[in-house]
Amino acid sequence: MFKTLNVKLLIIAVGIAAIGSASVGTVFASHSFEAGVKGDNIPDNTHVRLDSLTLPPGGVLPVYDASPNFVSGHFLLRAPCDEDHVPTITVIAGHIDESADNTFVDKVPLYYIDHASTADSCVWHAHIPDPLNGGASRVTDVDLINLSGDDVSFNPGDVVDINVQRVLGSIASAPYTESQLPGDLEHGNTVYDLNDDNPDNDGLGFHESA
Repeated sequence: MFKTLNVKLLIIAVGIAAIGSASVGTVFASHSFEAGVKGDNIPDNTHVRLDSLTLPPGGVLPVYDASPNFVSGHFLLRAPCDEDHVPTITVIAGHIDESADNTFVDKVPLYYIDHASTADSCVWHAHIPDPLNGGASRVTDVDLINLSGDDVSFNPGDVVDINVQRVLGSIASAPYTESQLPGDLEHGNTVYDLNDDNPDNDGLGFHESA
């Protein structure tokens, strides 16, 4: 199933240019926690264009909801960023329930992709979930939230793409036992970079090439 969403409420066909096999140095992120398709599971891809959208302070844009299933997959974001490659929007994931007591969300650890970024917008990948680097362990929902205190305006070509590869279980059978709401979080995702000169900024779960 392929769902294409457009925040301007227009149905459009979207082509995604593939990035060639460029060298990324001596390390690369491991996707081993993104369990692949098993049995009759069908991959689910959601593509959300952010062109010209502006989120006010406190604004939330839901981009994926698999409730009651919690899932594993891959997350891509192209969005404005600061000089440290932190997105001006905050990416959160977890479970958003009708009851605040049963809601738990956390910020998603991101990997900055320098060779796919531009002067105006950065590109990040993330693992959903990321058991080694933190964040919510059971993900039914993925959202963008503006915790910056200023309006966040997206550039042409900015996008969210979520590839869900497997359903891991039902939140009804494995509910969170603590609550953490979007308003409990502060602005700014943790950002790792496998291509800079700082090995302490690589995160966990990567492999060194021989």
